[in-house]
Amino acid sequence: MTPSADGRRTGTRDRIHATALEMFTTQGYERTTLAQVADRLGITRPAVYHHFRSKEDLLTSAYDRLVPDLDALAASLRPAPAPRRTRRTALDRFATLLAGADGAVLVCARVNEHALRGLPAAAEVLTRLDELAQLLAPAQDVESRMRARLALSALTMPAARAPHLGGTEEDRHRAARDVAHDLLFGLRKS
Repeated sequence: MTPSADGRRTGTRDRIHATALEMFTTQGYERTTLAQVADRLGITRPAVYHHFRSKEDLLTSAYDRLVPDLDALAASLRPAPAPRRTRRTALDRFATLLAGADGAVLVCARVNEHALRGLPAAAEVLTRLDELAQLLAPAQDVESRMRARLALSALTMPAARAPHLGGTEEDRHRAARDVAHDLLFGLRKS
């Protein structure tokens, strides 16, 4: 395959990922078909099926791109409990990840958690997020674990609930980061 053909193939695959994830998030995973994704992109259905045999295959490939980033974040927090500065940096790295292209994968997982329950790749990502929350918690008491989980959830909210929050995308991400920091590092010494 020539470099330009390889670039077109990667570009098409990335466009399919982005469009499908947006549609899974807004319409729901169960109500979105690959044919609808093709129609939205203005490409043929066989072009989509050339890249992905099924919705599950598409979502699995998106999750597979995300797992190394989640693993690196978790590794940065070991051994637990990590110092406050390390946890703060990891939380900021997670916020940056969510603001990027792969953030749509996590938002899709959050919005469609029930529908994706049987998808092994989704379970793997959710397990990674559980581990990340555990490592972010300054202690293993109920309140600390809850604060860490809520902090991660707050960071996914700007994309998942954008129309309801108002403001610009930058405003929403900044507010989410501030809320996440308040939840994790707020009034108590952590």
